Amino acid sequence: MMQILLIIGGAILTFIFARSFFTLVFSMQTHKTHKERMKMLRQEGEEETDDERLSKAIDLITKPVVRFILPNFKPTPTEDLERDLRFVGWDQYLSPAQFRSVDLLLKTIGVISLFVFFPMGWFFSLVFFVLFFFMFKFLFNNSIKNLKEELFKEFPEFIQIIQGYLMADIPLTKAVEETIPYVGDEWKLILRDFVLNSNVQSLPDAIDTLCDDVNVFEVREFFSLVKLNLEQGINIKESFESQNEKIKEMQMEAMMKKIGQREMMAKIVQAPLLLSMFAAAGLPTFYSMMNFTTL
Repeated sequence: MMQILLIIGGAILTFIFARSFFTLVFSMQTHKTHKERMKMLRQEGEEETDDERLSKAIDLITKPVVRFILPNFKPTPTEDLERDLRFVGWDQYLSPAQFRSVDLLLKTIGVISLFVFFPMGWFFSLVFFVLFFFMFKFLFNNSIKNLKEELFKEFPEFIQIIQGYLMADIPLTKAVEETIPYVGDEWKLILRDFVLNSNVQSLPDAIDTLCDDVNVFEVREFFSLVKLNLEQGINIKESFESQNEKIKEMQMEAMMKKIGQREMMAKIVQAPLLLSMFAAAGLPTFYSMMNFTTL
């Protein structure tokens, strides 16, 4: 009787945390498209947004872990984690300490579910263990990877558009501003911040901020060379032209990645079709064999 009660209690607890976990993840996935709107100040009397309520809920859940448990662990550098959280737009919901707390809570639930659900079957308990122990980090790293690929694929075209404006002797800040309507949503937010920073601060500082925000090696390398040329007094147009070969290589690499993804999708689609064809071809034989055995 006690074992049954433990299983039921564990199932209820796991369901509650699973619902909260997936609500958290999928809410954060849509954050990038609404980031600019959420920066606007709320007027007095306006209701709290879903993002703010979610942020408060995360703070309430993780506060005991941040206060009492994390200090017992060895301190780790948080600069890279903080940059990654900002890169994918999770920074509005999670600080580095809160991210570690959520990961620790989910791993603890995964270990508990492994023992709670084991009487119902080892496979069932293993699924819950893997789900809670690894899924949070996997989704976070996958979000970073997907965003990097999207930014990289659009980067060569974005640079070519800017070069067109620079050839007409338009300043870099104005060229970037004119390019914004022609890029994807991921680049729009980054380039708007770049234009704002270059107007408020300086062009080299804006380039540093862009390199810090865009955690893509090729992009950071390109703009670091542009900044170096600016400091050496080289014309910005000549700076972009000197990297033409690099842009062509990046464009070719982005094209090869697109082709590879399409080939993979074609194989994925073909697999069920082939299985269906084999099944359809084998059904008459199977039917004949079944009738033969019954005779």
